[in-house]
Amino acid sequence: MLAVAGGIAYAHEVRHQQWRDRLLSTLPNDVPDDPALVAFARAEAAPLFAQHCAACHGADMRGQPAIGAPSLADNVWLYGDGGVYEIERTILYGIRTGNSKSRSVTDMPAFGQRGVLSDADIRNVVQYVLKVSGRRYQVEAANEGRRIYTGNANCGDCHAGDARGDTYYGAPNLTANVWNSGGEPDDLYKAIYFGQHRTMQAWFPTLSLFQIRALAVYLYAVSREPAAAVASRGTP
Repeated sequence: MLAVAGGIAYAHEVRHQQWRDRLLSTLPNDVPDDPALVAFARAEAAPLFAQHCAACHGADMRGQPAIGAPSLADNVWLYGDGGVYEIERTILYGIRTGNSKSRSVTDMPAFGQRGVLSDADIRNVVQYVLKVSGRRYQVEAANEGRRIYTGNANCGDCHAGDARGDTYYGAPNLTANVWNSGGEPDDLYKAIYFGQHRTMQAWFPTLSLFQIRALAVYLYAVSREPAAAVASRGTP
């Protein structure tokens, strides 16, 4: 009986290794075309996320504005196009880690602390941001905010003239109404005044290449789930 049990366990491990090899040998952006491979990756990644990622991004994957940890439960991405390859790169090398391959092209300057913008300037820019994100705003202040946005603040250099952001820089789309550090007027004011310099550790080699690939596929899949399915994540 022990021999039989050992044989079953060995066969299971062989099959498991075959799935791992298959996941790693498939091009990252081709994995979503294989539902069985996605299901395998999700099963492997869920406990990894709970152990290593949930402390910042939340068990429900909706992030923590207090520390600038973004929600992973939507299809709005700060870096890259949201494909498995781009997600994997971020997990591998992190954000502003000092690694030459990490996401570290630029960050948000402290416009208030550096004296570039006055208190009134910042409040006007906040109104403009509320406007482009489809929320209630003060018309005259927003008009002045647009002038500052396109003028001496030069916000469009990163966020683009249409405020839709740039995923190469990691400059968020201001029209999406999705906020990593909170979207209330006071939150927006603080982001402009103090700037933003968020970091994320590089997870390789803490996690193996297989584990990182599984996590990237998992996050890709979750980001494309219906809102109702995402809302139930992390609840008993």
